[in-house]
Amino acid sequence: MAYINPFKMHYAAQRIQQGGVIAYPTEAVYGLGCHPKAEQAIQRILKIKRRPWQKGLILVASNVEQIKPYLSDDGKALISCFNEQHKRPVTWLLPVHAEVSPLLRGTHEKIAVRLSTNPFVKALCDAANSALVSTSANRAGQPEMTKAEQVRCQMGSELDMIIVGPTGGHTRPSSIIDAQTREVLRA
Repeated sequence: MAYINPFKMHYAAQRIQQGGVIAYPTEAVYGLGCHPKAEQAIQRILKIKRRPWQKGLILVASNVEQIKPYLSDDGKALISCFNEQHKRPVTWLLPVHAEVSPLLRGTHEKIAVRLSTNPFVKALCDAANSALVSTSANRAGQPEMTKAEQVRCQMGSELDMIIVGPTGGHTRPSSIIDAQTREVLRA
């Protein structure tokens, strides 16, 4: 297991709280992230990725308390889905709180949320005391990146920080499951 430098996590959390955009390792690929309430940072991520806002983004967190502010009462009633065991990481679609920015949820009435198993993501969320926006570090239509060097070469000048570390060893991004309907949108 890679060493997680608490000083670097604290510094990254400060950048996030100041509206920064960072890259970091997730379960399978490198991700781009920011604070979920930092609209300018979300806009930067969408621009960096060349991703339409209508698609929405994912939130990652180290615990359920970090995602509750973004869920409607119906969404909060479904959080037991995080207790389920799956072979791969799962991103759950849960009913979103009406005040959550469309830049974050897109045109959807649900928001994608994942409790991360990656120690870097968990440490980062804990240091920031918040869930984080998370989307794969790649331009729309391009392959996901799994190494910090790839991110640095392709988009480093557009980011405030890159956290170097290993991804979680999964070969594919998380499954996506609707917590209400149990429809699997990505296996």
